Amino acid sequence: MTLGLALVVVTVIGPRVDRANDMLSALQDGHIAMLNQETGVRAFLVTREPRFLEPYVKGVEDLERADAALRELRNDVPDVAEHLVELEEAERAFTQGWTVPTLAAQPAIGDIAALNELLREDKRLFDRYREVELRVRGLVEEERNEAGAQRTFMVVAAALAALAVAAAVAVAVRRANRRLAEELLPPIGQVRDTLAALTTGQMDRRAVAAGPEELRDIAEDVNALGDVLQERVALVEAREEELVRARDEAERAGQAKTAFLATMSHEIRTPLNAVLGLTDLLLTTELTEEQRGHLDTVSRSGDSLLMLINDILDFSKIEAGELDLEEAPFQLDDVVYDVAQLLAPQAAGKGLDLLVDIPGDCAWRVVGDAGRLRQVVMNLVGNAVKFTSTGQVVVVLTSDDGDLDDDGTLMCRLSVIDTGIGITPEQQQRLFRSFSQGDASITRSYGGTGLGLAISQRIAEAMGGGISVYSDLGAGSTFTVSVRLTPAAADRDRAVSTDLTGRRLLVVDDNVTNLRILEHQLGRFGATTVLVSSGAEALARFDAGERFDACLLDLHMPGMPGDVLATRLRAHPRAAGTPLVLLSSSTRLHATEAASFAARMHKPVRPERLLLTLLSVLHPDDARTAAPAGGPAETPSGGRLRVLVAEDHAVNAQLIGLYLAQLGHDCERVVNGREAVEAVQRSRYDVVLMDAQMPVMGGVDATAAIRALPIPQPRIVAVTASVLASDRTAFMTAGADEFLTKPVRLATLDATLQRWASAGASAPLRSAVVVPLPRAGEPAGRLPHTDVLDAETVDELRDLGDEAFAHLYGKYAHGLPDTLAALAAAADGGSWSEDDELSVPRLAHRLKGSSAAMGAARMAELCELLQTATGGTPELDRALTELQEESLRVQVAVSALLGTER
Repeated sequence: MTLGLALVVVTVIGPRVDRANDMLSALQDGHIAMLNQETGVRAFLVTREPRFLEPYVKGVEDLERADAALRELRNDVPDVAEHLVELEEAERAFTQGWTVPTLAAQPAIGDIAALNELLREDKRLFDRYREVELRVRGLVEEERNEAGAQRTFMVVAAALAALAVAAAVAVAVRRANRRLAEELLPPIGQVRDTLAALTTGQMDRRAVAAGPEELRDIAEDVNALGDVLQERVALVEAREEELVRARDEAERAGQAKTAFLATMSHEIRTPLNAVLGLTDLLLTTELTEEQRGHLDTVSRSGDSLLMLINDILDFSKIEAGELDLEEAPFQLDDVVYDVAQLLAPQAAGKGLDLLVDIPGDCAWRVVGDAGRLRQVVMNLVGNAVKFTSTGQVVVVLTSDDGDLDDDGTLMCRLSVIDTGIGITPEQQQRLFRSFSQGDASITRSYGGTGLGLAISQRIAEAMGGGISVYSDLGAGSTFTVSVRLTPAAADRDRAVSTDLTGRRLLVVDDNVTNLRILEHQLGRFGATTVLVSSGAEALARFDAGERFDACLLDLHMPGMPGDVLATRLRAHPRAAGTPLVLLSSSTRLHATEAASFAARMHKPVRPERLLLTLLSVLHPDDARTAAPAGGPAETPSGGRLRVLVAEDHAVNAQLIGLYLAQLGHDCERVVNGREAVEAVQRSRYDVVLMDAQMPVMGGVDATAAIRALPIPQPRIVAVTASVLASDRTAFMTAGADEFLTKPVRLATLDATLQRWASAGASAPLRSAVVVPLPRAGEPAGRLPHTDVLDAETVDELRDLGDEAFAHLYGKYAHGLPDTLAALAAAADGGSWSEDDELSVPRLAHRLKGSSAAMGAARMAELCELLQTATGGTPELDRALTELQEESLRVQVAVSALLGTER
């Protein structure tokens, strides 16, 4: 019976309801189409703009489709068919009687009476259509309601029948459940409760055997399982106790090993620092050949001992699984150039060209562990220099064409290509084994522990990559390290310069690789380069009448060395006034050789150093009177720094002082951290070299104390014999800018200080800001405000008019000092509540909005950081300091901007 009622509902009543719904949908579509026609024509009458006829055109098309659908359905509903015909006539009367004539001829726009008459006619015809449409809609809804009522009745009847069947089934099921509850459920519950107890650890719980035979067997099996588990738990607990004791012993042994290694490293490095440092200084003095030979032996032995200490420490960390990688932004190309410059003297001593080839189309700003990556690069480049006696070593940096992987990382590859002795396939198989070397014989020609490549391979693997090697015996080797790094936001100060645009430069070098590298570097700066491989070709260019703005000459070239070529160019009538720049791999140059050159650069040449040097020789007057953007106009060796040395060890302090004097910097010494804090308050220093372990106040606490002072902040370099990652982390968290491990070599200290000597060591909290004026012929777009204020925002605000523009920026800049003073007071008072209008987050929120509106993007970013803060931290203190500095830049930029407007 239930099935029959369902068939009636599905086959008879259901289609009636569906037809009624389809007709109502078609009526609705037709009504909307009529409204679109009327609305479109009315809008056209009022505006006389053709675009308002688009709804009318769409309405005509939609009405045709709706009427076609109704004609197909009306044969199945005879009671409504004649009314649908009447509806079509009403639609036709409206369209033929009003819309078509209206579109054919319209009254004049000013003829209000004719327009009103036309609209009244529209209303009369549309109301007639609406009356018929409502009547038809009502009939169709009655048809649908009638069919729905029939369907409801059938469904209710079917439901009642189903309920009757269900009631009968329920009675039968209840009888079966009563029997189940009486005979089966209690034994099953016993077994279930026993299993639950066993899973919670109650191993002495057992089930009572009852019920049918099958259930009694299950209960016995569960009890046997409980006996076995109880025995296993006892064994596991005993084993856990043994493991805990073993773990505690291993941890104590590991801590003792770490403490021993740290202590021994500190104790060995401290005297080694003095030995190596004083040896370096003695080697710079006048010595006999015998004395120099002895000191060279001491220096090489000290380096070998230091390398051995470092390798053993790193290997022990890796074996213990304590290789922790930092995550911090750094410039990957800077790491490569730093390593190359440190090893350049060693390469020059062997007569090798050490070159760096880094494409300029990538920012190379990444996030990772710069220290560990520098260690890998140092090992690969150092090996290449060690095993190469003639030719060159080229370091090439590439990436996967800038394509990021799914995890947002970029695969970077660094290849070290040498022309050395090469490696056999058999030797390649054991290169990356611990304590293994390519030449493992007793009479091997090269020293070393055999740990360097093994450690480098493990570091590269920890960075998501590895190291591969390709080599031909006697023809050289190529080691390629690949690491996966996360791109970071590009440094705004490292934008590509085009200051050499229009300059024509002659580059002379017999090394084709170096010619190609220099061509790429100079091309990035906008220069046109002419490359020649010998002095004779260079002279031929001048003989042919060619003119050049400057010439870059290699020193060591076959046939005609660079100094000889320079002498001949100085005597040439067309080249006498051309500036000459010397490129040399040698660290020593006689005064007679250097006399003909305007500047000298060591290979490998950093692009920014190349640009600054060329600008200084092309604009000598500017170099004497004004510093170029990015640093003072100094010689390539950098500017003179005022350095405070915080070191309690007298010998180490004396060594650092001698180093600084050798490098041309001024030095003062204090013996503990408290004196260092007092010294920076009394006087201004560019750099502080901070030892870690000092009496009264240690280096970490002194660094944090200096960073908290409202003074022009110096650069702080941690200098310690400790090699523990925790010590480095503590220093960097306290606010140190760099971390150097003793023994500090003269070249390492020089490379560290040179970055700040050429770029301005300190970043004052409050100081006079010099607004650089554009040079003659420089476009106005290069004014200072373009580096601080967003150009698009400035252009948009300029549209407000000159008076409003000046008022907005003037008011914003005038209010900055008071706002920043309020922020500083709120931070000092510990006001971080969102409910307080004068709290740091609320003040930062208001300043962020106004800064963003004025185009001061960096100000807005710093304010957003302060807005989300809930309390004072060293990072937020630095953000407040940077906000003060940025506000000065913004005020200067606004002054320059308003000055140009006037």
